This record gives sequence, structure tokens and C-alpha cells, in this order.
Amino acid sequence: MVLLEKALDAGAQLLRARVEKVTVRNGRVECVHVSEKGYHRSIPTHIFVNAAGPMLQKVSEIIGLELPIFHERHPKVSMRDTLGILPRHAPLLIWEDSQRLTWEDEDREILAGSKETQWLFNGLPSGVHVRPESGPESQNILFLWPYDLEPVKPTFPVPIPASYPEIALRELVTMLPDMKICLERMPKPVVVGGYYTKTKENRLLCGPLPIDGAYVLGALSGYGLMAASGAGELLAAELSGSTLPEYAPAFTLERYENPVYLKMLQDWSPTGQL
Repeated sequence: MVLLEKALDAGAQLLRARVEKVTVRNGRVECVHVSEKGYHRSIPTHIFVNAAGPMLQKVSEIIGLELPIFHERHPKVSMRDTLGILPRHAPLLIWEDSQRLTWEDEDREILAGSKETQWLFNGLPSGVHVRPESGPESQNILFLWPYDLEPVKPTFPVPIPASYPEIALRELVTMLPDMKICLERMPKPVVVGGYYTKTKENRLLCGPLPIDGAYVLGALSGYGLMAASGAGELLAAELSGSTLPEYAPAFTLERYENPVYLKMLQDWSPTGQL
């Protein structure tokens, strides 16, 4: 919001609308066509930046391009920690060991009898996150557990299983055993969801596209909050003709035309993590 406010103060205009079409003539961007509540508007321009987050692929299709990206669903839970089990000064905590959830005998019998829930007894992935949410006077904590990382097509609203808060909380208990009391009477959770947009090697896309005047900024996966400002500065340097840092080519789409780079990707981790 600070960056948006500064941009508006500097003369930028914010138009809340949907991009319907981009006119490309002789391989160059000429006009962007948008609509808002039935109102259509054409904006003559020679620059079009696709920074559409999980809609990156859909917007790219408007100009006839396909990007090497995929999407993972990542729900998260906000819940009141009325007992103060997680200190308000705690940092972001991440559990990096794989897990096997524990269940009461009655629950185990019910869950083991269904093919849809038998996976809950298998070895499960690591990665539960938790941190305090809001200021020191708040009781809220925010946690998530990305146990289902199958690539999906982004849809809205994001489909989230009703069982997700309890399953994620059970994993959280492994890291913070005192949280077990919340399983007996779980505080009402607020569940929201989004998508991680990723490349295979989990390296963002930032730079020009094969169409003159078209650019991309996206696929920042789960590190967007940390890297977005730097990525925006890098793309701004590209748009303004400023001197680019030597690492700029590492984030462009052109890296996939490098045979050495493609060979390296053949042996890359299937999760995209370093």
C-alpha cells in the first residue's frame, strides 16, 4: 500500500478493470483493451506488463504466449491463541521434518475405513508454518501446512477442504505440543487460500517477452512478499532503459533457450526447491 500511495502521488492512475485483449501489430504491443462493469476502454500504449499472479498464464494467452509455470494451492488458517501458547514475539517458525499424525483410537478407526482419508496415516511432508498475526495485543496466530502440492488450475474462490484447519493444527501440535489442547475444543478458524505460481526451478520470471513491449513479472512462488520490491525495481530498470545488474538475465524467459540451463533442469528437484 505504501508503494501504491507513492505511485499515485507521483501521478500514476489506478484503473480497476479486466484486460480483455492486447492489440499486437508487427510484433509490437500497440493497445490494451479493458472492461469494467460493461464499460469498455482502449488504452494506446507500447508497454504491457503481465504481473497477474496466479492468473499469469491466462493473461499470457491473451497475447498468444505460454509460460513454463504451474500452480500449487496454499490455504492458511487464522485462529485465536487465547492461552498464549505461541509468544507474541515469536518469529516465523517452520518445521522441516516429515511427519506421521497421531489420532485417537475412535478417529483412527473411522479414518482408516475410507480410501479418501487413508493417506492421513502415511508419511506426510514437512513444512508447517506458524507465526503471530497482528500486533502484541492480538491473540491471533497464522499457520499453514502445504501437504498437498499437486499442480492445480487456479479457480476462484479457492477450493479448500473443510478438514484442512484440523489437519494443519495436528501437524502444528508436532512442533508446539501445548497446542494439543486446541484439538479438544478448536477455536473458530478463519481459512483463506491462494496459489503459489512457480517455475520448475522456483526462480521468478522478470523481464521482456518475445513480443516487443510485452514484459512479465511473476512466479515468485512463496517468497513474493520478500522479493517483490526487488523484482519490481529490476523490471522498472528494464522499462526505463537503466543499467541492469549482471544477474538480470537469470530471471528472463530467455533462460529457457539456453541448452546448458535446460540440461541442468533435467536433474532438478521435482518440487522446484533449492
